[in-house]
Amino acid sequence: MSTKLQPLSFALAALLLAGCSQAPNADDMAKENAADMDMPANEHAKMAEPMPPAVSATAQPAKTASATGTVESVDTAVGKITIAHGAIEAVNWPAMTMAFKATPEQIASVKAGQKVHFEFRLEGMDATITQIMPMP
Repeated sequence: MSTKLQPLSFALAALLLAGCSQAPNADDMAKENAADMDMPANEHAKMAEPMPPAVSATAQPAKTASATGTVESVDTAVGKITIAHGAIEAVNWPAMTMAFKATPEQIASVKAGQKVHFEFRLEGMDATITQIMPMP
């Protein structure tokens, strides 16, 4: 091969290799996949239905516990009661101050500074009061 044609040959080879290494076009892939599928309309409809949420192997059932504490604040706008409580062995919690989700009725039944006995349900990181009673 002559030395004049050699750079041209390398350029042509590089161009051909570059064309071979391109990813397939998404439209081409969709057409090929659709052509390979012979699916009745009712099967397509099933695929459009929402799927139930997956249950994690580590998902824990909701826990319930009770405690006593002092209401620190009541936030009607976000539906939470913040309570400073002692340790709660049932859920392995140390003493702390935290906000619990509450119903409007529960929120209306207490005020800041009040000592309360309460029960709650813990699901993941969400703690929801199920009962709350002011203490004398």
